[in-house]
Amino acid sequence: MLRRKVENLLRIWKEGKKALLIDGARQVGKTYILRKYADDNFESSIYLNLLENKNAVSVLSLASDTKDFLMRLSALVDRPFIKGNTVIFLDEIQELTRNFDLVTIIKFLVDDGSYRYILSGSMLGVELTDAKSWPVGYLMCETMYPLDFEEFLWANDVNDSLIEHARYCFEKRIPLEDYIHEKFMRMFQNYLLVGGMPDAVNAFVETSDFNQVTLAHRAIQSLNRKDIAKYAAEDERLSIKQIFDIIPEELNSKSKRFMLKDIEGLKRGDDVNISFKWLQSAGVAIPVYNTTEPVIPLQINKERTTLKLFMEDVGLLTNELMDSDVKAAILSGDVSINNGSIVENFCSQLMLIHGFEKQFYFNNKKKGEVDFLVEYKGRVLPIEVKSGKNYNAHAALDNMMKTSNYNLDEAYVFCISNVKTSGEYTYFPIYMIDFLVKKDRYLLGK
Repeated sequence: MLRRKVENLLRIWKEGKKALLIDGARQVGKTYILRKYADDNFESSIYLNLLENKNAVSVLSLASDTKDFLMRLSALVDRPFIKGNTVIFLDEIQELTRNFDLVTIIKFLVDDGSYRYILSGSMLGVELTDAKSWPVGYLMCETMYPLDFEEFLWANDVNDSLIEHARYCFEKRIPLEDYIHEKFMRMFQNYLLVGGMPDAVNAFVETSDFNQVTLAHRAIQSLNRKDIAKYAAEDERLSIKQIFDIIPEELNSKSKRFMLKDIEGLKRGDDVNISFKWLQSAGVAIPVYNTTEPVIPLQINKERTTLKLFMEDVGLLTNELMDSDVKAAILSGDVSINNGSIVENFCSQLMLIHGFEKQFYFNNKKKGEVDFLVEYKGRVLPIEVKSGKNYNAHAALDNMMKTSNYNLDEAYVFCISNVKTSGEYTYFPIYMIDFLVKKDRYLLGK
């Protein structure tokens, strides 16, 4: 079993009375971890997958009230309902909520207090656009993502004390011992190839065979394409699929920017942002928009059609882009290949997991391009990602930092170097972006 930080959230949830809603992309491990926790912590655990059990959707959707809902549910399962020690886990709830007010039912069930409730689904961002706005008084909501780098280290039996020491060095901005830095760099190289999808991580941990990892990646991408065909609106389906399919190609270009002209059949005036938003809501893509001014709020100066589109998981991107020779180059320590798109995808993915849901970059003809801008601790934090040896060269970042009306006092450069500080720049090893946290989702595994 993979150790996941969401287990801490589950322990916090169990101490209260609310229902729990976990959303997230396909195959990030929601069902497995939630079922195991339910089985291990309640005398009776009731599980119903509403995507697999179409009959259950039909039966439950006819419920007239909470009593009727529980009666119908009891007819669908063969486990006892024990008051005070039963958890009811409804998976893939988007299949039920299309024609049924599950929100109101769950509210009254929580108020009754006889049983505990877990809800989950893979396309909630698309199907339930208002899910995050459900009243927090009776529902705890969280998004689950692929394994972050720390969870990947856990899966590969890296000692917790080493990880805590690395985090301490990040916070205090002091260099790691060389042997620890080298160990973490090797694990980072593996992460670029494997990523954080549980099936791929398990394949790597159990077999050390990248061919098995590739098979896992292909299966996940196949499911993602099927979801587009099933859940996207018919008039948007072609555009969404085209965008999804060309993400690797666009990231592999020199600019790494998404070019609207590459979408076949796109007509002038078409709102392609709907397609970008769908892929973001489905959890399979991460849009990073250009902002014309590095000032808070960054959203104000966002350019709606100028963006980079990263994939949900760097392992999936690597699998789409790489042949065996390039994979071998990464394993040998050369992560500078491919114009840095893979390493930037790694950074974007890790920042999203740790609360940076709105990410931007800066591109200006006079000043140049800076890889990422995020809002952090009430200020704009510029971030450069340097995968090659010449990480001290960052002209665009220099130009930005010299512009007095931007009021920027610090910038981070994530690179292959150990930790060091030079003026307003702090250089961190690339893997340390996993320690840059805006939202402490799961108490950092503690």
